[in-house]
Parts: sequence; C-alpha cells; structure tokens
Amino acid sequence: MNKFIPAVGVSLLGLLTWSCSGESRLAGELAGMWTGTPENFTDNTAITASIIDTYDFLPDTCDSHGHYAGPLTVTGMISTSTQVVGDSSLIEPVSLTAAAKSTISGSWVVIDDDEILIRLDPSTLSISVDPSDIQVGSNPLSTDTISVGAIRPGLKSSIETGLRQALINRYASSTHFDDVKIKGALMKYEINDIDKVLTRQ
Repeated sequence: MNKFIPAVGVSLLGLLTWSCSGESRLAGELAGMWTGTPENFTDNTAITASIIDTYDFLPDTCDSHGHYAGPLTVTGMISTSTQVVGDSSLIEPVSLTAAAKSTISGSWVVIDDDEILIRLDPSTLSISVDPSDIQVGSNPLSTDTISVGAIRPGLKSSIETGLRQALINRYASSTHFDDVKIKGALMKYEINDIDKVLTRQ
C-alpha cells in the first residue's frame, strides 16, 4: 500500500503534464509582441476610425484546466474622423480628425493546437486623445471663425466617448483566433472566418 500511493502520485503528475503538452508548440511560439495591419471600425453614428493593434502575449503557465494561458495587453494606435453639430460655440457643423491611443488588458488561452481564446476586460479600456493633435475643419466658404483652442477639451471628451463604445464592441467580437499558424515572424489566423495577420516585433 505504501509503495502504491507514490506510484499513483507520479501517474497523476504525468497526466497533468501531458494535458498541456499537446498545445506547447503554439504556446511556446506565441509569447511576445505582435502588430497587426490597419483595420477600420465605427461607432455606427458619427465616428469612423482606423486602428493598428499590437498584442503583447506575456509568458504562459499551464492552468487548472490543462491549457496554456497568460496575461495579454492590446495597444491600439488610432486615427479617427468625426463631425460635431453646431451649438452655441459652433455656428455650423465641423469635421474633426484626431489621433488616439488605446490600451486594454485581459488574458489568452490556447484551447487547441491551432486555437486561441482571447478574453479582454472592457473595464480596463483606456483611451487617450491629445487635444493638441485635434484638427478642426469647417466649410471653406463660411466666413465664421472657430475658436479652436476654446473647444479642444470638449472635443477631446466627445471623441474619447465615441471611441470607447466602438472599441468595446470591436474587441467583444474578436475573442477567438482560429486556424492559427506561426511561421517565422508572421502569425496567420482567422476571426469569424476573416483572414488576419500579425507580425512579430
């Protein structure tokens, strides 16, 4: 009896080790920073934007469910355009362009030898628009003068609010990397049957 118990313990340890071994190749190649190509998104109202995401897959561990998993941070470099309807400070609608940076955190889990589950926490989403980078355009035929400096703080807030909901919706639909293939500095995969590619940094 005393000799049997350690043997069972060794067997269980081997089983736990084996449970993650089938995914070790993909997990081992995944860690690091990967940058995507420009993608368009919108808040379905006034904002249209383009974003380049950089995924930072941090080192993995074998979780309690037998999958390799680890922390993930996604940083987005954004260029956006929108329109603001005139109010007491704006005589007529004006078009805006701006640059922004976003970050969101979560985790990744390798659930098969070519599948990755992405979990991003919307409460961690941070968006920053530099007011000095906001460019304001209006009707070139209008004689009205816009005091850009006075309205920049409000414009910054308006753009960040619009981007926030658009990004939450975007990341909520990007939770499953399927048919993942890593070759050299390229990672090819699919999201909702759409081909994607990331480049290792």
